Amino acid sequence: MSGISIISGTDREGSRTAQVANAIRVMLEEKGIASDVLDLRHLPRDLDQLGLYGKESPVMQAVIARHIDPYDKLLFVIPEYNGGFPGMLKLFIDAIPPRRFHGKQAALVGVSDGHAGNLRGLDHFQAILNYLRVDVLWLKPKLSSVDRLLDANGAITDERAIRQLNDLVALLAKR
Repeated sequence: MSGISIISGTDREGSRTAQVANAIRVMLEEKGIASDVLDLRHLPRDLDQLGLYGKESPVMQAVIARHIDPYDKLLFVIPEYNGGFPGMLKLFIDAIPPRRFHGKQAALVGVSDGHAGNLRGLDHFQAILNYLRVDVLWLKPKLSSVDRLLDANGAITDERAIRQLNDLVALLAKR
């Protein structure tokens, strides 16, 4: 399927990450690019018991069938957690057979309250994706001070962030 699967990389309630993921979905839609958002908040709380270590899980099979397999492009919106990325995102990746990622392309967007936009977390996550044979796009927007970038409705209002995300969307559209 052409289009982009957007993964909001945290299961935290009320996260700004989900707002950024949805804002990117709107940007893609405006450019005529089909997309879908997987919010990790909607995964089962007992994900660590489902589909790991080669076990088949109907719940995870449904998630894979909707958000991973149909797409050749994945866009991860990843918040900074303790200088890295959320454990739930790693658990999600671990619950999917590695072959399901082989040959896909990915884009990464970092989100943080601080000033580095989750630079370290993006580097670590890129290494994991490269291990899974995923081609990661060189442009990785790092959205710092995320609370100031969004309005009350979750729309991105910061011109620099909008430019960075538009550049990312344009690169993804060309590939």
